[in-house]
Amino acid sequence: MKNNILKKISLLFTFTFTLFVLLGSVKSISAETNEIDFILDWVPNTNHTGLYVAYEKGYFTDAGVDVTIRRPPEGSTTELVGLGQAQFGISFQDSIASRFAGGLPVTAVAAILEHNTSGIISNESAAIERPLDMEGYRYGTWNDPIELAMVQYLIELEGGNFDEVKLVPNQADNSVVGLANDMFDSAWIYYAWDGIMAEYQDVPTNYFNFADYAEELDFYSPIIIANNDYLAENPEEASAVIQAIKKGYQYAMEHPEEAAEILIAHAPELESQKDMVLASQEWISTKYADDIEAWGYIDEERWNKFYEWLYNNELVEVDLTQGNYFTNEFLGE
Repeated sequence: MKNNILKKISLLFTFTFTLFVLLGSVKSISAETNEIDFILDWVPNTNHTGLYVAYEKGYFTDAGVDVTIRRPPEGSTTELVGLGQAQFGISFQDSIASRFAGGLPVTAVAAILEHNTSGIISNESAAIERPLDMEGYRYGTWNDPIELAMVQYLIELEGGNFDEVKLVPNQADNSVVGLANDMFDSAWIYYAWDGIMAEYQDVPTNYFNFADYAEELDFYSPIIIANNDYLAENPEEASAVIQAIKKGYQYAMEHPEEAAEILIAHAPELESQKDMVLASQEWISTKYADDIEAWGYIDEERWNKFYEWLYNNELVEVDLTQGNYFTNEFLGE
């Protein structure tokens, strides 16, 4: 009897000690897992799929970080990252230019898409097939100086007169709705979302891409940015985060249907547009990168070509080709 009691006490001690060790290990792992905030630029869409894949597949956990993907609150994502309210976010090479010029402490650390896939969509009835054709028609504008300068540049490259374009405010929920409701004849869109949406909403349209008419407008859009202090103080962790995201986008490139399902699971409001989301993912999966191993890489010559164009056209007061506003160092091999 005594031996049995001692044996049970011994087993209980062993179990308690083992549990203590295990709990200590879990606590240790948890303590080593740092919390990271990543702020999107807009509502979840196929630009963001790789982020959700990285989360769902455990790539962030494997990297030792706990990443929270947040939708943008009031205020600019770019400013919030610069102010240290989040370590990472999404921006665009064109819209971030004025922030770089103003000294906002952020750096572009990866390109989500290798090339600029934005351009002008228009009602098919307007027969706008190239920039010159925009003359005499209504263009739905956000009244952004860089946006308008690009449209003007393309029209004048073809010998047209930008003054012949009728500018109207683009106040639609999205440009496809604006076209369908005859609010304007043309607008600037990102094809992977609004272009595919037009097809699935049976809105007959034409489209041309900016980069097809001017290589200096083949800027990086969108990009992942990071806070400079965070990068300086946590270079290894930053590399782990970016490389986990890279794996997410590479997986999305190879498994577009599954990746779209993951996106919808994290943004259930997209369920009602499932066919459109699947089509968008199929299309954009070939645009993330020409070479899957080179996802995220930013080419210095192409990056500077756009900023040289901005500076020469007096759209920024600082020559951004002379600064260090992007890096590929966190992408790994």
